[in-house]
Amino acid sequence: MKIVAYTLMLALLVFLGAAYAEDIAKNVTAENVTAENVTAEKVPAALYISDVNIEEGYVEIANDGDAVKSLENYTLKIDENKPVTLSAIEVQPASSVKLFLGAGKNTKTEIYLNTTIKFAERGTVSLIDPKGNEVSTFTYPTTNPKTK
Repeated sequence: MKIVAYTLMLALLVFLGAAYAEDIAKNVTAENVTAENVTAEKVPAALYISDVNIEEGYVEIANDGDAVKSLENYTLKIDENKPVTLSAIEVQPASSVKLFLGAGKNTKTEIYLNTTIKFAERGTVSLIDPKGNEVSTFTYPTTNPKTK
């Protein structure tokens, strides 16, 4: 008799669980799942503009990722100037490179772009990936790096 009672109780629990799951599934529809009630944390790109130094004339690109990143075919847009297409500059993980606008001798972390571009007193620098997506924007002199 106890086995029958336990079996009936177990069957009732399974039935109630299935009914509850079905009720939940009915309430999750395309109409009630909207951008307002579904959120996702914005994850910063591995590559981003970490600094702009107008006195020394450079843009610093940092890599927060865990792999070496190449800047090949990325473009750097400085204010209203023509974008500068970058070469195969490697940015090591947890590191950065300084991209100087003028001329000079390149090292692993200081690259000279040999441009005639000059920074304005205030402006915006954008890093654009090879597909044309804006990866990072930095407004100088007051900024919030890593944001788009």
